[in-house]
Amino acid sequence: MGFLKGLKRTVFDQSSIVPSAPAAPQGKPPSERSIYQSRENFGVNFGSLFVLEKYIFDEMYIDGTTVELDAIAKYVEKNGVDNARSKMEAHWTSYCSDDDWAWLRDRGIQSIRIPLGYWTVADGGFTKGTSFEKVRQVYSNAWKIFKQYYVEKAKQYQISILVDLHALPKGANTGDHSGECFKSAGFWSDSSCINRAVDVVTFIAKDLKNYDNISGIQIVNESVFDNNPVGQEKYYVKATNAIRNENADIPIVISDGWWADQWVKFLQKSSNGDIGSLGVVIDDHVYRCFSDDDKKKNVDQLINDLDSSVLAGLSAEADFIIGEYSCVLDSQTWDNSQGANRDDKVREFGNKEIQTFKNRAKAGSYFWTYKFQHGDGGEWGLIPMMNKGCIPPRNRAVTLPSQEIFEKAFNENFQGHMDYWQSQNPNEKYEGWRYKEGFVTGWNDALEFAKFGNSRIGRVVAWKSARRAEHIKARGKSNFLWQWEAGFQEALDRFSSCC
Repeated sequence: MGFLKGLKRTVFDQSSIVPSAPAAPQGKPPSERSIYQSRENFGVNFGSLFVLEKYIFDEMYIDGTTVELDAIAKYVEKNGVDNARSKMEAHWTSYCSDDDWAWLRDRGIQSIRIPLGYWTVADGGFTKGTSFEKVRQVYSNAWKIFKQYYVEKAKQYQISILVDLHALPKGANTGDHSGECFKSAGFWSDSSCINRAVDVVTFIAKDLKNYDNISGIQIVNESVFDNNPVGQEKYYVKATNAIRNENADIPIVISDGWWADQWVKFLQKSSNGDIGSLGVVIDDHVYRCFSDDDKKKNVDQLINDLDSSVLAGLSAEADFIIGEYSCVLDSQTWDNSQGANRDDKVREFGNKEIQTFKNRAKAGSYFWTYKFQHGDGGEWGLIPMMNKGCIPPRNRAVTLPSQEIFEKAFNENFQGHMDYWQSQNPNEKYEGWRYKEGFVTGWNDALEFAKFGNSRIGRVVAWKSARRAEHIKARGKSNFLWQWEAGFQEALDRFSSCC
């Protein structure tokens, strides 16, 4: 494949993750590219677009097939490869019309998470020796369509794309969304599969490098839970370093494997405490309709539990997204909620999710999913959930604070900060000027983000790391760097509260 010419595997030190380029342009205001990469994203998944799932789009699933590989192979067998390719390409190119893009933009959607199978990348160029090789020709235009119809089209609406390598060879999990049926997640213990996936994400990083509206590359979806995740650590380090060799600034998204703090600690260890320097975002998924424990609860319990169950009690600050969530609750939950008005409670649940995510996963959240072949998806569908107020639209209107508002915010916060710490130790020679510089930097950055469609800084840990490094370079190290950090963070908080 012409796509793959010149792509070489480089050997890296696999003991630690290579830091990213700074999230913020050094010594400069935020650029459009850096805003796409670091804003708080109100997003949605395009489920069953490039990774088919039968319950969302079932047209290709003939003769009782249940996973994409079997469905496409059976379709080719019955109708020929040309017809299968034409059918899939019609699906890919018609999934999101101009009206859809406008609808998404007008409701404040900023980013689309697009699941991809490894077999679609480079128009099937990574299928050799895999079970998808036999249907490779069906995907011979998939990558070109992905770029033209989604990456380039989204840019016209100031929308970014989160490129999600959703399905890996031999499976990162055993779900149908792996494209095949697997009894176990064989990916993590197979070095050849890991190397293939590293090649895939390296290609993605290189081929998409010049697109500014890529919000990140997700190297795996829903990795299996593992108390001793040797395979995950190996792949995360190897894939991240390979991407960094091609694209120094792109955010890299990893799965939390259903244990968020396990990966916070991993990033802490990998970064010597400066997690933001790595440019890695952790993806957590929030569903309350699958576990037996959740099914036993009533709707009010599940709503109340969001505070304590979503990214709570973490050992350090890290950048998070909620890569998938929905408003779906199990039928048992509704049986346990006799007398509850379902529409009202779903609205309460969805609004509480959004509120919680904004506080805990500042890099964004992505509803599962956008559209269905049959019907609107109900509580799985973004359109009905937004129409019913369960997922409130984001305010796109740009209203910038005046200089007077800035001065009032700074003076109040600075005075409160200094009064408190002087009361704690009147003899200490605090460096209040660092607080001021941090506040001014944070406010000015927040202002530039707001100018771009009323955006907010979302990848705060990485952004703060970059600006703190600038401050140290200009003003030197100090035991009072925490005052700069306090000023920076309070500026972001105050800006959001007044705008």
